[in-house]
Amino acid sequence: MTQKTASGNAVKAAVKAGPEQAIPSTGGSGGQAQFNPEMAAQTFDFRGHGIFDGEVKLPGFGGAWAMVLANVTEFSPVTDKPILGSAVVTLHNVAPQDGGWVKVRMEARWPEDLSIRVQFMWFL
Repeated sequence: MTQKTASGNAVKAAVKAGPEQAIPSTGGSGGQAQFNPEMAAQTFDFRGHGIFDGEVKLPGFGGAWAMVLANVTEFSPVTDKPILGSAVVTLHNVAPQDGGWVKVRMEARWPEDLSIRVQFMWFL
């Protein structure tokens, strides 16, 4: 089933899955299982508060259809170690792009800029 977006583009309608039902693949990754894939990981540091965006280039990253996982934490610029501070820090979006780039949208609920670290893991 397809429906139109606000820009008039046709897209597949969202599929709702019930309990113990898998949501079918959208075909974005070709629907192929990857066995023993090679993986890489790297961290990137940002400063910001409120909702803000970042963009990073991951070496060997496959592009818009590649798989990437990410997490976010506040860290101490003094010790360079992750901390669980008073601010709520969240990672909203991770959007793989062509050319090895990944865009991220994060949020630090704090009135001043904080040191934010995003850790990425991706499949080569």
